Amino acid sequence: MMVALIRSLEAENVIKKLYIIRHGDALPAQAMRADSIRPLSECGEIEVAASAKWLQQRLIEQGAQQIDWLLVSPYVRARQTAAVLSSYVKVAKQQQYDDITPDGNAAQVMDWLLAQLSTQQQDVEHVAVVSHMPLVSYLVAAFDPATQPLLFPTAGIAELSLDVEHWAGHFIQLVSPLEPESLREPNH
Repeated sequence: MMVALIRSLEAENVIKKLYIIRHGDALPAQAMRADSIRPLSECGEIEVAASAKWLQQRLIEQGAQQIDWLLVSPYVRARQTAAVLSSYVKVAKQQQYDDITPDGNAAQVMDWLLAQLSTQQQDVEHVAVVSHMPLVSYLVAAFDPATQPLLFPTAGIAELSLDVEHWAGHFIQLVSPLEPESLREPNH
């Protein structure tokens, strides 16, 4: 019954997909003077490529051609993650969003994103956010209060459905680049 309801809402474009993505593995903080300038490691680039391939396939399964709106943290490793992701998945619009840094406020980010989707970004169906722990974990819990904050692997992707009209989210799965199968089975 729940699956049928979600499908009927998706058909009306009330339900949108949100992919919350943690950046890939980065060089240690000791190697840099500031956390914000830490680049991806070679392993991180490989992780992100694996996650991007999964996302590309997931979008195809849903009949989608692209990520409509990609929000990216201003930190170097997040911007590099977005660049690798964009080499596998078509991105219609990319935007740097300064509030999605590691210490960002999940409730404020959620409210801002839902407000944008309700007003200015109504034609957007597939949204991705590239950010950091612990924010990515808290974002999932903010969108779906029934889900406890998750321990995201680097380059992990949480998939959620969003009911923009009711400002509600539903956690579907968390995928790791190291384990192509989801870390948590889809909720039905």
